[in-house]
Amino acid sequence: MLAGVLAMAVSLLIAAPLGSARGGDDGCGDSRSGGDRGRSDDHRGDRDRIADLDVIGLTADARLICFESDDPGDARTIGNVTGLVGDARLVGIDYRPSNSLLYGVGNAGGAYTINDDTAVATKVGQLTVALAGASFGVDVNPAADALRIISDTGQNLRFSFALGTTTMDVTLTYPPSTTPATGVTGAGYTNNDLDPNTATTLYDVDSMLDQVAIQSPANSGQLAATGKLGVDTTSTIGFDVYSTIRNGTTVDLDAFASLTVGGQARFYAITLFTGRAKSLGSFSSRNQVIAIAIPLNQL
Repeated sequence: MLAGVLAMAVSLLIAAPLGSARGGDDGCGDSRSGGDRGRSDDHRGDRDRIADLDVIGLTADARLICFESDDPGDARTIGNVTGLVGDARLVGIDYRPSNSLLYGVGNAGGAYTINDDTAVATKVGQLTVALAGASFGVDVNPAADALRIISDTGQNLRFSFALGTTTMDVTLTYPPSTTPATGVTGAGYTNNDLDPNTATTLYDVDSMLDQVAIQSPANSGQLAATGKLGVDTTSTIGFDVYSTIRNGTTVDLDAFASLTVGGQARFYAITLFTGRAKSLGSFSSRNQVIAIAIPLNQL
């Protein structure tokens, strides 16, 4: 079954027609323009080079930070997250390709837009299914224009921006087992664009098994591992996939994760098809990152 799922993923990433959009500032203040960006000389397994990108991070003490992917130790604080209504904290963040805004989900199910220059949140919706778990993965499905929320209990939710509805999809499992997968706490969709013909694949990070998995179909909750991280991480995971777009077509993908390994919060490049994690550096002790989101249209 894994071979079939991987083959499907390859076809989605390579064969499908794609497109893109992202406008405005990325919230990192002194960030370089897209024309100055590129890829570092540090090689990453079966990928040519690691993309040099600005990244937004959410910390355990409820701050938004910004850092460059090749220098996580030099993060800048944007501000304390404010404006939550009915929620004590955010559990995940991601950029929505349809409007390029940063979104977040609160621990009591509030859905928010977040100003990535000020860290001020504005409530725009409410999940109607209560969150279950301690650690969560949050990502926007660019094809369905919906939020995916997964957790360390195997919970698998879908929130429609257009309808404001929440759907409880099938619990996460690794078939043929029917036992809930209770370590999946990172989620990231590929091909973040606006072309209606574009397909997308959902990748997850499993902190219990220390591996990357494809969730396909996403609504069915079926997981198939692509490979091991090569490190032993805690359940505190930030994960996101960046799409490089040329002439409306995705031409490259770069995946990144914030992982806590051996008591140290670090930032990693992730090879999606093998699961391998390559360390790009450590965060300062103050910045315990629990979620990440990569601004669109940087390369």
